[in-house]
Amino acid sequence: MMSWLFRFVLFLPLIEVVGIILVWAAVGPWWTIGALVGGSLLGFVLLRISPLRTAVEVRAHVLRGEMPGPAMFGGLSLGLAGLLLLVPGFFTDFLALILLFGPARTLLFGRLPDGAAPPLRPPSAGQPPIEAVFRADHDEAP
Repeated sequence: MMSWLFRFVLFLPLIEVVGIILVWAAVGPWWTIGALVGGSLLGFVLLRISPLRTAVEVRAHVLRGEMPGPAMFGGLSLGLAGLLLLVPGFFTDFLALILLFGPARTLLFGRLPDGAAPPLRPPSAGQPPIEAVFRADHDEAP
């Protein structure tokens, strides 16, 4: 695993530079620079909205008594896609676009091993809710 990841990180700048040169030759400098800046801006926006979107989806799943795994994986995918879009280059932008499509995320989530996450149980799994009484004493000095 580490040797594959090491090779990927080592050759990623080379792949990106070759891709930028090919796109530059095909469409010209201004369209290439515009695409790179636009991809980075989209990555920034995704990194800003994905945590909030993920929190809302996870909360909705938990309130319905469902496992929030797909929502958490979707949020992780959106965050990773945002990071990939921030990296200047077209190869990482292509990988980010794959992560942005729902069917690809579903396919990747289905390939996770069963022990990838600890089992969770719904909040109402046969146990009574915890009840407490709160009393504030305002008369006492701190």
